Amino acid sequence: MKVLVVGNGGREYSILKKLSEESVELFAAKGNGGTRAFAKNIDIAPENIDALVEFAKENDIDLTIVGPENPLCLGIADRFEEEGLKIFGVKKNAAKFEASKDFTKEFLVRHNIPTARYATFFEYEKAVEYLSEINYPIVIKADGLCLGKGVTIAQNVEEAEAALRDVFVEEKMNSDRVVIEEFLDGNEVSAICMVSHNKIYPFEYARDYKKIGDGNRGPNTGGVGNIIPVEDMSEDLKCQIQKILDEISLGLEKDNFNYTGILFVGFMVVDKPYVLEFNVRFGDPETEVIMEKLDSSLIQLVEKAIEGTLTQDDFKYNDDYYTGVMMVSGGYPGNYEKGYEINGIEDVINSTVVHAGTSFENGKFYTSGGRVLMVIGRGKNRAEATKMAYEDVEKIKFKDAYYRRDVGI
Repeated sequence: MKVLVVGNGGREYSILKKLSEESVELFAAKGNGGTRAFAKNIDIAPENIDALVEFAKENDIDLTIVGPENPLCLGIADRFEEEGLKIFGVKKNAAKFEASKDFTKEFLVRHNIPTARYATFFEYEKAVEYLSEINYPIVIKADGLCLGKGVTIAQNVEEAEAALRDVFVEEKMNSDRVVIEEFLDGNEVSAICMVSHNKIYPFEYARDYKKIGDGNRGPNTGGVGNIIPVEDMSEDLKCQIQKILDEISLGLEKDNFNYTGILFVGFMVVDKPYVLEFNVRFGDPETEVIMEKLDSSLIQLVEKAIEGTLTQDDFKYNDDYYTGVMMVSGGYPGNYEKGYEINGIEDVINSTVVHAGTSFENGKFYTSGGRVLMVIGRGKNRAEATKMAYEDVEKIKFKDAYYRRDVGI
């Protein structure tokens, strides 16, 4: 069997690592410096759908799994299916849930699914006027594909106006509208779900660390740490979340979606769980820890989802705890330098090192992104997993490396 994984980050590395447990031939487009350990890297950009279709045909690819959101929003799943190629990823109409936060909020409100109160604005002046009518802090979300960087938690009017200027005046977010939400203060829970023809099946829940600084300070990122399992989740909370997932499934059915692929549901648990956001792809870095904990065959899960035969009983896990610490380039999520040599990866024996933003040249690894490596420790409890992760993070060196020191603590 030949499998093509589209994407080049840590999420795709972990998917490929999991797939490599099975007797399959793997290809990555484009892949990164680390994916070459499991797959043949193909020099085709994830957004180059024509070239990906041609490659899949010429190489008799049996299954394509899409990692990032951009190709999904461009219609890669529609195009592959038109060409008779098997692909796992949502179609373009469903990818709107990621392409537009306003689209998602309208869906949630229409189907009475708990979410933060909000308003959408297309003009800078009207959005600024609204700032004097609300209580702080507030959440400002650029509407569009912002790679996890389009969210600002503004503590006052000045910070809110600055975020609005970034979108409307400076045009830093490639967006023409913003969603302004009430701020919900609680504990986040990530639900990455496989969806089979509108039926939703969650992987085990994980918790992301989005802020760049210790103690959840500083700007939002694409995620700089993750843990699984989430120990403070009660059975009652899991039941509440499952009820919401069932309501989402019913909403997809009522709105005539034929949703097959991944749905990431970000929850904020206050007095009850509220839906913060939808993404239409494997969450990153949640996927990295989930793939370590998953015992089931990923290929079988994907194929059953496509066929419509998937059940929750198909998901099997080991009993271990995992703590993932992301090593990032200094300056991330703002400006940062690339091309620094990475040393010490080979010294990590116990933890899993996930390549997120690396390149490989002349026998050496170099930084090529903001999020560079994730080190995932494993243990019989949280303390053991966290201790392993941080001991191994210390072994890896590159110029201006930074990481949070409180993941899993």
